[in-house]
Amino acid sequence: MYLAYIFLGLAVGVTVGFMGVGGGVVLVPAMVHLLHMDQHTSQGTSLFMQLPPLGLGALLLYWKRKQVDLRAGLACAVGMLLGGYFGSKMAISLSSKNLRELFGLFLIVGAALLWHRPASADVVKCETNPSSGIRVVQIGLVAVIVGVAGGLFGLGGGVLLVPLLVLVFGFEQHCAQGTSLVALVPPTGLLAFLNYASTGQVNWTVGLWLMPGVFFGALAGSKWAQRLSPDGLRRVVAVLMVVIGIGEIFSAWRI
Repeated sequence: MYLAYIFLGLAVGVTVGFMGVGGGVVLVPAMVHLLHMDQHTSQGTSLFMQLPPLGLGALLLYWKRKQVDLRAGLACAVGMLLGGYFGSKMAISLSSKNLRELFGLFLIVGAALLWHRPASADVVKCETNPSSGIRVVQIGLVAVIVGVAGGLFGLGGGVLLVPLLVLVFGFEQHCAQGTSLVALVPPTGLLAFLNYASTGQVNWTVGLWLMPGVFFGALAGSKWAQRLSPDGLRRVVAVLMVVIGIGEIFSAWRI
């Protein structure tokens, strides 16, 4: 069984590096359907697994290619930390069925946002247009909303943050994913995690066994992401989110 946890961690890690997200988008459904956890425990365990800087290796690869806006990423980290607390409070009061339905809908909405393509003239590249001043504040405020969703669904928040950076702020796809990974290095889900842990909704053993696989899988995923064009990467990520989201909604209806 422990070997299965390691392989699951590798698969989740590939998602972290490839999509520039915290991995909960794959991990939460996997723990529900493969490990037969309830929705709340899956989300709490997902947040626990994301406390260490498991996406650091992937972030460094994006950094070397100048695909990270550091100031915007730090603003995202602060916003997501604060928003996550309130989102997790909301999640604890919802039933597993309703939570799973909302989780699936959330992924589909995120994918729809990501599919939209900003005008090429408006695309922001990290190496030439770093964020400053009012733009950093705006990104931080958006990150608070992202953090609420992250705490509500047990995610790192990148699954919504990346589309919003692309759509609202015009980030180029690789730049958005690299910047999102900045927010995964500090424990931005800490306050949300503590809320889940206080109600006993964390599987500590599973979380610890998943961590090594996630770290090494993220390195591989980030290298694969670099092989795709920004538009190709954006659309692949959107399709994956839609597939998982629809699956979650249908599984909730069967409960």
